[in-house]
Amino acid sequence: VEQIKEKLSIVDVVSSYVKLEKAGGNFKARCPFHNEKTPSFLLSPARDSYHCFGCGKGGDIFSFVQDIEGLDFPATLRLLAERAGVSLDARAKRDGGEKAMLYDVLEAATKFFEGELRKSPAAIEYLKSRGITGETAKTFRIGFAPDGWENLVTYLRQKGWQESLIEKAGLSVKGKTNPYDRFRNRVMFPICSTQGKPIAFTGRIMPGGDDQMGKYVNSPETVMYHKSSVLYGLNLAKSSIIKESKVIVVEGQMDAVMIHQAGNENVVAVS
Repeated sequence: VEQIKEKLSIVDVVSSYVKLEKAGGNFKARCPFHNEKTPSFLLSPARDSYHCFGCGKGGDIFSFVQDIEGLDFPATLRLLAERAGVSLDARAKRDGGEKAMLYDVLEAATKFFEGELRKSPAAIEYLKSRGITGETAKTFRIGFAPDGWENLVTYLRQKGWQESLIEKAGLSVKGKTNPYDRFRNRVMFPICSTQGKPIAFTGRIMPGGDDQMGKYVNSPETVMYHKSSVLYGLNLAKSSIIKESKVIVVEGQMDAVMIHQAGNENVVAVS
């Protein structure tokens, strides 16, 4: 904890979530934990702490990140340690080792799908026909899984990922001879953790495609992804939800994306 505090200033951490204004030797802002028109949130670099005179919340960088990210202390510790470049002890590394690899392979898959979208005029045209702008597609990291059985599996294998890990991440299905891609000829919506890390996907079949598997195909339950406890878009909506003290819950990813694009950011979708 002390090493992290030495390397991360409270100003840098809080300013990544809240717009701060200089006030003498301190900083002030509109509190991110309740809705207010005039700033009552005061941050003191000298004391390495903050306090809101409106709602009473206060503390250090750990309590701030815990509250704004909705995390427990161990998860907050891992998040800030990664940001500060501080190594946790061997036990923490061992416990988080597999999850870290799964995060990495899911991030690699997301980048693959994003790259394939840029190469697919048909997928771009489909998103345009639904009213989605390029900026919105980038914000939500929307991608495209090309048609074919082994595009993603081959790509990830060439990057050095083991087939067992690709399958454990929910990206492939075990075939009679070789694993094959779970998602094919689909527009891809990454489902992210509250920190914005991809943990699963929803794939929407392209118009005219073979929808025997269903119009939408979702990642299976995995170590990373539990459908009943995940809300699509929460990573992008959480600040607005906290400020407005309310949330709009919709049925599908496309609904959430379009409402965000229209300017209402306190919107999430069920999985």
